[in-house]
Amino acid sequence: MVPKAFEVGDMFLQENISNTTTKDELKGKFEQYWVGPYIIMEVHGRGSYRLSTLDGEVLKNPINARQLNKYHI
Repeated sequence: MVPKAFEVGDMFLQENISNTTTKDELKGKFEQYWVGPYIIMEVHGRGSYRLSTLDGEVLKNPINARQLNKYHI
């Protein structure tokens, strides 16, 4: 499998991890699967990225590339 490579300034949707945490906490089939869009602010090694909202608020924790989906306008 080819790893995803993204660049600073790219826009993405992030997987809604609150919908997939545990079986007891599943929100159901009507919960959003993707949230965002977000902008990549920093590229860390090994597929980790720091994201920000469109308003410029930087997310606290870096996100793995497997949880990102390219956002097309």
